[in-house]
Amino acid sequence: MGTDKETLYKQSMEHARDMRAKITRRQMLQISAAMAAAAGVGVAPKWARASDTNGPGWYTDDSLEGDVVAYTFAGQRWGLPLEAVVATFKERFPNVNVKIIAEPVGEAYTKMQVYAASKSDSYNCAINDHNVMSSIGTIGTPLNLDEWLAEDQGWLDDYHADVPANVTVGYNFPQTPEGHHASIAFDSNTKLMYYRQDKFDEAGITKVPTTWEETIEVCKALHDPDNDIYGFVTTGRRGLFAGLELYQMIRSYGGVWFDENWEPRFNTEIGHKAFSMLLKLMEYRHPITMNATDEEANSVLAKGSAVFAPMEWGTSVLQDPNFTDHHAHFRSDVVPGGETPESKQEPLMGGFGFYVNSFGDDQRAAFEWVKHMSSGDYVDTRIGEDFVNAAGQPARTSLLNKYADKQPYFDALARSIPICTPGFVWVPPTFTLADTLGNDVAAVIAGEKGMEEALVDIDEAQRQIMADNGYYD
Repeated sequence: MGTDKETLYKQSMEHARDMRAKITRRQMLQISAAMAAAAGVGVAPKWARASDTNGPGWYTDDSLEGDVVAYTFAGQRWGLPLEAVVATFKERFPNVNVKIIAEPVGEAYTKMQVYAASKSDSYNCAINDHNVMSSIGTIGTPLNLDEWLAEDQGWLDDYHADVPANVTVGYNFPQTPEGHHASIAFDSNTKLMYYRQDKFDEAGITKVPTTWEETIEVCKALHDPDNDIYGFVTTGRRGLFAGLELYQMIRSYGGVWFDENWEPRFNTEIGHKAFSMLLKLMEYRHPITMNATDEEANSVLAKGSAVFAPMEWGTSVLQDPNFTDHHAHFRSDVVPGGETPESKQEPLMGGFGFYVNSFGDDQRAAFEWVKHMSSGDYVDTRIGEDFVNAAGQPARTSLLNKYADKQPYFDALARSIPICTPGFVWVPPTFTLADTLGNDVAAVIAGEKGMEEALVDIDEAQRQIMADNGYYD
């Protein structure tokens, strides 16, 4: 099948439309059956259900009324999984209406920041990532959820036992263990390693690399550009994409973005070693690499011209027969670490949460929705099942482990989340910092600037941004 960028996009949209139709039919059947069951016993309509899917956290409330207006991203992973869990939510809260507003991520991400900053009341709950909590939390957009969560201590204990603390803390405000719950994590992601097992076998590679030195040897063994086979691909587009690639390398060597005094730490021994290793990897890069976001990188992996991505963001695409003929050969694992004593395998963290808008209406209804769609088997086994079947990528470790047979990369994701680190710095100018960093990284890879010069420039630029934002006396 054709797997160029345009074809991949069309396949994704067709798959999304088909899944949405199936979800809608299933919801209508469940709701109709529940109403018939309730009417059959001569009582006011209750959302009856099979008791063997109940968890200890299940409860219903037909006195709660209102409208949930949930803003999210469209398609697989975000919009579709939320649509899939509406049916079980309606069983619990039959008098709450749910409207999901799903727009393409490229448009919706920017819009949501504008809505949050303007204190818009046009929605009452929305998707967010931990990287914006420091800015939207400061202006008071996410509602403090502590009081309502405390009413159901069992659910809260289950949430914290199931979602690693290094993830949940990112959705607090301030982003510390002592901060209040400002958003609930429902979606997880980290950088992962993706590789073609068939190509490993052909090249005689018997060990999945755990260090960057081993990774270089794998790239070298796989690389065959004369036959349109490339041993390395990553999301190297100029700006924050390229910046995060260098930061992933720095973290794997035990480095940091800033020290405790907010001084940038790129022009260091670790920074030099990490950047040097990134440049070695780039010797085996696929031609698309320097213009690649996730979509472009996944496209060439799906097509088969790229066969190894040691630090690509987690995705179901590469193991999905709807997207690639090579789906049966793709494997996933934890990203490599460095070779020095302070090195470690520490993938960058992505993922998303949902917050209740403190400026919106029907906040209690929105809270119950956010809590429900972030739940696992503690509330009902169907929530996680429906979420995953609709291409969701849950934050809960229990669901990642339970459904690894449906999504094989869940195993690597479950092993990566407990050891992951924030992909960005949790400060308001975080995206400016990352974008500026990535411009210098891309300039070095493109041969426009030397590495030594770039590392000096990076530290100077990062410090200037922090100074402009008042981080120094």
